[in-house]
Amino acid sequence: MNVATRRVAVGALTVLLLAACVTSLKSATQPATAAPSGTGHTVVAIQGTRFLVNGELTSPGKPAEGLLLNTRMAQAIFDDENSDTVSEWAYPDARKWDPQRNTNEFVALLPTYAQHGIRLITVGLQGGCPSTNPPCPGGDHPWIVSAFNADGSLKSAWMNRLNQVITAADHNGIVVMVQFFYHGQNQRVLDQPAAVGNITDWLVTGGYTNVLVETANECDAGFSDYLDGGNCANEVNVIKQVQARSGGKLKVSVSWKGGEQPSDEVIAQEDIVLLHGNGINGTQLQALIASTKNSAAYKADPKPIVVNEDSTSTDNMNASVAAGVSWGYLDTGTNNYQDGFQRPPVNWTINTDAKKAFFDNALRLAGPARTKIAYSGPSGADFNDAATVGATLTDVWDNALPAMPLTFTLGSSVCAVRTNKSGQASCLLTPRGAAGSSSLSIAFEGAGIDALEQFAAASESVPFTVLKEQTTLTYEGDTTVINGSRANLSASLAEDGITPIAQRAITLTLGSGNTAQSCQATSNAQGQAACSLIAAGQAVGSG
Repeated sequence: MNVATRRVAVGALTVLLLAACVTSLKSATQPATAAPSGTGHTVVAIQGTRFLVNGELTSPGKPAEGLLLNTRMAQAIFDDENSDTVSEWAYPDARKWDPQRNTNEFVALLPTYAQHGIRLITVGLQGGCPSTNPPCPGGDHPWIVSAFNADGSLKSAWMNRLNQVITAADHNGIVVMVQFFYHGQNQRVLDQPAAVGNITDWLVTGGYTNVLVETANECDAGFSDYLDGGNCANEVNVIKQVQARSGGKLKVSVSWKGGEQPSDEVIAQEDIVLLHGNGINGTQLQALIASTKNSAAYKADPKPIVVNEDSTSTDNMNASVAAGVSWGYLDTGTNNYQDGFQRPPVNWTINTDAKKAFFDNALRLAGPARTKIAYSGPSGADFNDAATVGATLTDVWDNALPAMPLTFTLGSSVCAVRTNKSGQASCLLTPRGAAGSSSLSIAFEGAGIDALEQFAAASESVPFTVLKEQTTLTYEGDTTVINGSRANLSASLAEDGITPIAQRAITLTLGSGNTAQSCQATSNAQGQAACSLIAAGQAVGSG
């Protein structure tokens, strides 16, 4: 009997990959924690004898908790309209005075001040004493330094610079104490009640939430009857004017000369008690603070006490903070564009030993600046495919933190990289974990300066999903077989069609339905798997 020989085409061969491969990175959008642009980024409030910023005590858990560590920056918006004296403030490089450059350079340093724990700056509408030689006289000053016209109206250039400072401070968690009048300049304003009303209206209309008011710097240092009235008696009325006109929105105070205690009448009316520590040591300053707290007016209505002008003495600073009182740095300098913060042209950087000592101590008392991490990266990545993940590191006021180390961890994959000048960092991570939900973590371990912790540690964890890798399976075995004879079946498994995948179970099937014939094999190092059917038995023809 003859046995018919038939050829069977293998076009109907079905190849099945049984083993699952993993991966894919899924990014997570982080909620914005920064305040929007404009005002309201920094909201100052008073709670008993302590200060809140954005509803929280300042410097929580630190020696300066509830305090406003501060520095006197009276010349931040300074200008001199006297053509005979303005050359005294010339920059050494430009050989002329430039009020806008002065303000720009000051504003550029506000993030650095904030990162050192500064929570308050005092800015003057009539500056402060600008001269080293000769020293400021006790009477009228020759230079013309005033944000007010004689009729009490406001000078637009000064207001523009003030807005620039307040707005920048608002974006850096800093409160601005606006000082209205300074001795030696107040006499240039003939209608001082109008001036007070105008600047009060301007501050309220601006919607600023980070402003406090000092109506006059050292009201007993030689002011008009309106700003003094003998032992600053009329300051009660000036303070009332600002409080009433602002509807209580502005918290108001006035300062006295160094080492002097305000009168009970003034303490009773003002929202904040201002003290100056000029010319006294830490022990004497603590005695002044204690005496103020023991006054009848203060006992009847306790409120925050702020030293907003003292010296460069960190001993005084520590004494004040130990007594629960905010303290202010005063560094007059010498008109040399290097030393101090008061004699123009001012170098606003932290460039001298005295400045460094103050800012380091402020950092110690206030604690490190808080930081935050915002993740950025792809929405997915396949298993075993490198993915570029990234993040931005900033302080809580959204200032970029450059040259800081970030560590990214995705399962067993880790990479460490430093941020660029924009606070951004990115690196490649290769997902190697099992398919499914997991998390990507980004960590900043914190950073210090001068043996102090300047930036607090931060971490962020974002969910992601590992997706299966894209694979290709290519048949490479017999394409024609004879029924009743051996059929040699084989295929190659590759990742993205390129990289061989080993140790995966592969099923190769000839035919379909009830007559289907299958065999299994495991891929080798080249991704190849082969097996044989002892006797093919399929319908004749292609399929």
